[in-house]
Amino acid sequence: MGKVSRRKRKERGVGARVAPAAAAPACPGARRRFASEAALVVLTSMVVYANSLRGELLFDDLNAIVNNRYVRDFAIGRIFTTASWWGELGYGKLYRPLATLSFALNHALGGLDPLGYHVANVLLHGAVSWLLLVLFWRMTSDRWLSVAAAVLFAVHPVHTEAVASVVGRAEELAALFALASWLSLSRGREAGGRRGAWWLLLAYLCLALGFLAKESAVTVIGAIVCADVIFYRKYGNSRAAALQRFRAQYLGFIVVAALLVAWRASILGALASKPEHMDNLLVAAAWPARYMTAVAVAARYFAKLVWPFDLSADYSYRQIDLVSSAADFWFLGGLALLAAAAVTVIMGARRLPEAAFAVTFSAATFSLASNMVVLIGTIMAERLLYLPSAGFCLLAAIALRSACRGVLKERMRLAASVAVATIALTWGGATWARNRVWREPLVFFQTMVEDAPHSARSHRELGLVYSRLGRHEEALAEIQKSLAIKPRDAATLYNLGNTLMRAGRPLEAIAAYEEALERKRDFAEAMTNLGNAYSTRGDEASAERWFRRGLVLAPNSPVIHMNLANSLFRQGRLEEAEKHYRLAISLDPRAANIRTNYGSVLYAWGRYREAAEQYREASLLEPAAAAGYVGLIAALLEAGETAEAKRVLAVAESRFPDDAGVLQMRSRLEGKGSR
Repeated sequence: MGKVSRRKRKERGVGARVAPAAAAPACPGARRRFASEAALVVLTSMVVYANSLRGELLFDDLNAIVNNRYVRDFAIGRIFTTASWWGELGYGKLYRPLATLSFALNHALGGLDPLGYHVANVLLHGAVSWLLLVLFWRMTSDRWLSVAAAVLFAVHPVHTEAVASVVGRAEELAALFALASWLSLSRGREAGGRRGAWWLLLAYLCLALGFLAKESAVTVIGAIVCADVIFYRKYGNSRAAALQRFRAQYLGFIVVAALLVAWRASILGALASKPEHMDNLLVAAAWPARYMTAVAVAARYFAKLVWPFDLSADYSYRQIDLVSSAADFWFLGGLALLAAAAVTVIMGARRLPEAAFAVTFSAATFSLASNMVVLIGTIMAERLLYLPSAGFCLLAAIALRSACRGVLKERMRLAASVAVATIALTWGGATWARNRVWREPLVFFQTMVEDAPHSARSHRELGLVYSRLGRHEEALAEIQKSLAIKPRDAATLYNLGNTLMRAGRPLEAIAAYEEALERKRDFAEAMTNLGNAYSTRGDEASAERWFRRGLVLAPNSPVIHMNLANSLFRQGRLEEAEKHYRLAISLDPRAANIRTNYGSVLYAWGRYREAAEQYREASLLEPAAAAGYVGLIAALLEAGETAEAKRVLAVAESRFPDDAGVLQMRSRLEGKGSR
């Protein structure tokens, strides 16, 4: 095959060098000034989220991190080959392995201490803010505009859900790698030749990493194409020529995206999972109502960007209702927004390309979250605005400068800078205040109910917090409010059962679990807890039956194996119980509660040294729990290892001086010594 001519290579965009739009400032003074402005942006982004470092792990953090076995076990293989976002729970069938891996790294370094998770989120936000500054500088060639937009992005309160909530890291990582992909592409175009090809490969790799953090990262491809159309003069004499020049690059991005989508579908068993009706009521809507509601929700999103002082962590059923009339306020607002966006792009592409770029950036990166292309897992969530809001911030900076130009022509830049600083301080204060909401569960869910009083989820989640605090009547009242909004919801009935069990009302709990199973016959967790409710009432035969039904649905569930083993143990069937304890441990070797329960069986069987091994492992796996130490001391005493029992008791007393079990072991040892 002959060599491709230089001219043809340029026509194809392969190895063709493109003059930099706005590379790093040329002179040392300009570079230092740009570096100081970048430092300002990054520092600002971190300062406004400094108080989020004190937050706990709550809400979706619990399922994605605390209850996620793959995170606890650092199971990289399972993280990348299963729907691992919520571990074995698998709710929603979500696949974001890079984000999950980052949680596993946090866990490996600091366990469940929230500080490390929050530090990582704040650092990522700083990195995204910096990359946006660089990207805007390259695209617009306007230093002031880029800095102003990046500062507004860094402090915008709508980002609190993405930064202060640890699971929001998926948004940050997707944005980080999407922007890195774009900037790598830009560098590759400037470099040309073989060096440019390496940059292009890096762009494809970054896109893949962004997708593995969250699938929405692929929307950056649309934003890149739109930018090339708008700023075509940088690349050729016409838009068609610019697009033709980079067609091979676009094709490469599309191939990478297609391969990633196919890989994700092979893991999940489908291109996309069906959303829960509680989270996205559009799943059951006829097409006119679906699209009218999606347009109305777009208007609500825009309102949050313009006025970010009325935020909420929940918009689920029925905080937002379906649009049934073309006269609906939010639907009309959405139509007006779409019309204004279209006009801005059409008119601005020639007269004010920066504004057209800002609009297309937001539109492209928001496309998947809009529920107009595909139905996603939620009807609305503020975290979904994380990257799309950058285009709005650029548009806001353009608008502020234009307004100041009309009023104060001579001191336009100073006036615009003051305006940006004023808004940044206001938004930064609102962000700081909003971070406090994400600090601890009770405040968070009480605020959620205040912000979303018509949401069934808000009332249910607040009820569960009350239940864990022992405030059972308040808990039941909130859960009943949830059921009044969404009657007979299986998950809410299941949680009603859990709350009744904590309140010591197992008979009513049984009725709630059974009703939940009528609504959802494959609800393995409800079967497990129903079995526990029967066991509480002494009906071990019924308990065993429900545990075995649960195992049919979830044969690899260590929790169900453990509960079945507990029931068998109470029935005196020790050999069968031991079999299921061993299965549970093989499925989850790091579960301290399983080892503690197994230790109890071995102790009852008189196998004290084996029991001591299980208790010792439990105390190592969960050093903050006294049960493992108490069991270990008891087993060592029975095994005749009094000296070792005394040593373990000293450790237990230093950690749990007031624990009843530890005090009992002290009395037992003293009694043994007196004899």
